[in-house]
Amino acid sequence: MAQWGQNMAANAAGASAGARQQNPATRGRIVFLNALPLNALPRSHLRLDTLPVSISDLAAWTQRRLQEGYEIVHFIRHQATIATLRAAGIPLSETPNVGLYQYQHGDVVVVVTLRAPQRGQEQQQVNISELEAWIVMVL
Repeated sequence: MAQWGQNMAANAAGASAGARQQNPATRGRIVFLNALPLNALPRSHLRLDTLPVSISDLAAWTQRRLQEGYEIVHFIRHQATIATLRAAGIPLSETPNVGLYQYQHGDVVVVVTLRAPQRGQEQQQVNISELEAWIVMVL
């Protein structure tokens, strides 16, 4: 994972020049989602590079990206998932975000989902072992 993460961060750094022009203080965005909505991505031929990661590896990876100047944003509405990720060391805003994600050039997407979601039922507590995560780079 270390080599892939370094390569991905280098690609994101090069790809996020437009983001740096808008806000020179940030290197790019790490965007946490609870699903990967394809309609949020550019309407052109694209390739996604995905890497499944454990939540503990994700927390360490996120901390390194923060030190490199990335901004962390999330579009997760489920409070229990946010609380679990925060407890694992991932510094998400405590406030659920019900907004719609729209890809910005250079975004690195992190998708965190329940391993076995129950349709129509919202869990009040989520254990780390109930979550799975992927780091996604839009190429």
